[in-house]
Amino acid sequence: MNIFSIGDTNFEVDVAKSRISVAAHADGMREINIRIEADDEVFMRLTEDDNAPWSWALYPPAFLLQGLLVAGTEAAPVQMLAVDAGNTDCESALYMMEYRDVADLRLVELSAQRLAITGKVEFDGKRLPFAIDMSRAS
Repeated sequence: MNIFSIGDTNFEVDVAKSRISVAAHADGMREINIRIEADDEVFMRLTEDDNAPWSWALYPPAFLLQGLLVAGTEAAPVQMLAVDAGNTDCESALYMMEYRDVADLRLVELSAQRLAITGKVEFDGKRLPFAIDMSRAS
């Protein structure tokens, strides 16, 4: 299963719509760009009841991480990297009806087999755990 969770809710990952790119730079750095989309069908099931916790949302969530520079070769895995909120070279956000900052963002693993990200995101004054864990193997 491909997890895209906010709090206790798993919206699942739409692998076909999601994109991950790693590009090598001449200076030995690599640039990571990630866009993960939640599954539309799962979102519709989770929000069809007007009393459901996420019924106020019109669209499934999406996560963005753009311009993260990391040392190493394009194929080398990244593990347990804290993404500093003060890093002006990259942007990260969770989009669900508006852009929301992701606090304590950690790139747990980015390899040929797996992408795993954790953090916290605020909804209605509550800081909820956020996680993506998806297989990249074909």
